[in-house]
Amino acid sequence: MEHRLAIDVGSSGVKVYAGGLSDGRLRFEQIARMDNATRWQDGRHVWDIETLTGRLREEISRAADEYDTVASVGIDATALDFGLLADGELLRNPYFYRDPSLWTATEAVTDRCSARESFHLTGYNGPPGPLYYQLQEAPETFAEADTLVPLPGLLSHRLGGDAATETSYAMTLRLLDIRSRDWADDLIRALGFPRELLQDPVPPGSTVGSVTGVEGDPDIVLPASHDTASAVGALPLTADNNAFLCTGSWFIPGVELPEPIVTDQVFDAGGSNEVGVEGTVRFMRNLPGFSLLEHCRDQWRAAGATHEYEPLLDRVAELPVDGPIVDIRNDAFVEAQFDGDVTDRIRDYCERTGQHPPEDEFETTRCLVLSLAVGSAIVVDRLIDLAGEEVDQIHLGGGGVRNELFCSMFASAVGRPVKAGPTEATALGNVLYQLRSAGEIPDFETGRRLVADRFSPTTYEPQNASTWASLRERVHELDG
Repeated sequence: MEHRLAIDVGSSGVKVYAGGLSDGRLRFEQIARMDNATRWQDGRHVWDIETLTGRLREEISRAADEYDTVASVGIDATALDFGLLADGELLRNPYFYRDPSLWTATEAVTDRCSARESFHLTGYNGPPGPLYYQLQEAPETFAEADTLVPLPGLLSHRLGGDAATETSYAMTLRLLDIRSRDWADDLIRALGFPRELLQDPVPPGSTVGSVTGVEGDPDIVLPASHDTASAVGALPLTADNNAFLCTGSWFIPGVELPEPIVTDQVFDAGGSNEVGVEGTVRFMRNLPGFSLLEHCRDQWRAAGATHEYEPLLDRVAELPVDGPIVDIRNDAFVEAQFDGDVTDRIRDYCERTGQHPPEDEFETTRCLVLSLAVGSAIVVDRLIDLAGEEVDQIHLGGGGVRNELFCSMFASAVGRPVKAGPTEATALGNVLYQLRSAGEIPDFETGRRLVADRFSPTTYEPQNASTWASLRERVHELDG
């Protein structure tokens, strides 16, 4: 068996997996987990690229020693981040998207190009504020640079590959036109961004070199290097049942479509279009996810309160499906993803909307799990309507698959059966891209069948329709 290593660089850590085909079946296992090497440097939250690359090289070398053959390596990562090169050398550590300063330039961007106009130029809902902030904050660094490289391409480059910009990750920079799969030059000119720094995007599955200093010189293959793009690639979607919810720090509800939808109606609904597998489009929206609960758990841990998942969720399962609920689409909870003051935001929101705030960690957990289930159900239904699709079930992947209470609540909130699995969808999608590139599978339809055979999804049926319809109506009414 030729092993394929999938490296998933996430917001809270890095995981390394080994996968491949043996006797026509998919083999897959996690082989390492590590910190993601982000740190504060001179008042900025950055990726420590030298440290992270060193750790990745060590794990690749260890895998090469353990397995007969490590044929290839692929890296995917959380969105938005990039490095600047001059003559192949990194000029500074890339900023981590969770640095709150990066999100202060939205107004400056929209003064040059409105959010609606930016959407119509790219198909992506959200102006390129983080990138524009960095251009304004350090113009001399951009002037010195000759190449901008997205984070997964930068790590691949440091391991020995050519610097490259893969299409799905390029989309997260918010300067790519989803229709042409090339840079949106009108938007770039409006922002005064140096176009010459941008490389021509390459499709996922491209081989960009090999890992140097490792036995066997494994190929470096660019998967769909935006983690959500790889995750959706592993979900067992079909043309008839093409709706999904990816769960993790962020929630990504969406629909896999053959073509983008770029209309004012989509913009007003917060919808976006991103690059999907084999020419498809992920018609989706970003929502706050489980990081809201993680911030609360950190606070409860520090206070000596109950913070472990099992007792929290066991107690919530005993509570009535009722109590305070929040609209996770509200800007307060998007901002809480970065600020971490989730319990304060919940209290303030409840008081503003005439609800009694949660009184302890158990009621707060109930509030969040309910709100995440109902909010994501509302959004996925809206996206399905905008796409003009008829969907009988929803596919759920990512860390939320482990949370059986959430899966059950989401199925009830969305009013359809939910097929939950796989948990490690991102890394599995990464492996499938490598197998597809090597010719070991002919297409993603085959790859998705292999994943479904290896990780049989669990089905959750909707319950108590009237209760959940009432909860949905409450959320619709919260902000008028």
